[in-house]
Amino acid sequence: MSSTTRPLSPSSLLAQSAFDLRRARFSDLAAAARMCSRAFDDDVLFGRLIHPYRKSYPGDVDKYWYRRFVVDWWDPSHIFLVTTVPSAEYEDNGEEIVTGFAHWSRIAPSWRDNYKAGWGWAWWDPRRLLRPISRLFVRLLAWLSPNRAASRKDEFIVERSYNYLDHIWTGQRSECWYLECLAVHPDYQKQGQGRALVMMGLWQAQREGVACSVIAADGKEKFYQACGFDVGPVGRSGEGEGNPLKEVPGGLVFFKDKEGLVLPDRQFGSWMDGHGVFDWDEWKKGVETKSTDNQEPE
Repeated sequence: MSSTTRPLSPSSLLAQSAFDLRRARFSDLAAAARMCSRAFDDDVLFGRLIHPYRKSYPGDVDKYWYRRFVVDWWDPSHIFLVTTVPSAEYEDNGEEIVTGFAHWSRIAPSWRDNYKAGWGWAWWDPRRLLRPISRLFVRLLAWLSPNRAASRKDEFIVERSYNYLDHIWTGQRSECWYLECLAVHPDYQKQGQGRALVMMGLWQAQREGVACSVIAADGKEKFYQACGFDVGPVGRSGEGEGNPLKEVPGGLVFFKDKEGLVLPDRQFGSWMDGHGVFDWDEWKKGVETKSTDNQEPE
């Protein structure tokens, strides 16, 4: 599928908006974690599977998100964005509240590739120690104050699935901006904030001439397609023999390839097996029609 549609510029996106969009501050991470807890409360993966005791310990779910954000914060290839609106209580003082959040990461074959692209530290830079130190601190904190809302078996199920998906981000897609997480406060949804946070990543990928990708939650596929992820599905988070996410609905991988790149659709196969609301029959028809149209006339 051709990817020639360009995402709107950040200025055109925000010109008529009732909210602001900026890089997150470290102090915003707690609010971001709270939003993710609320946004994913009934999500089949982050809510029901990973946090089966969330109703008994609702505050503990925040730990799951916050501790991950704190670790990735110290890696310059991870970018955190927030949308904000003026606080009704403190509007005269310029106070704001965080209403939306996006976590983007730049995937590359190695840290050297990210460094060359301007998204990493040199090997000798002491700031490279900040992330491993933060990870050790978070592990100690998890031992002292465990996430009681989480399943001991499945708290790290997402991390256990990573190795099954490495083949997707290869070749022309080996350098890619990836949307790790997107959340908008329930009171501020359907106002364009989620779309704006998505489009900022698409814009950055276009500027660098690299791909952009996302793993869509079940039922959110059309939203991401409408935002500009017009290639896919090219994979599923539960694919592969032994993948712990095999029975989890959704998890389809979509791309916005770099401009001018046209790659063949992925062949039908067992990677498509799984649960969810995505209309595979409609997608198959589209692939088959495109294949027929591209055949050389006899």
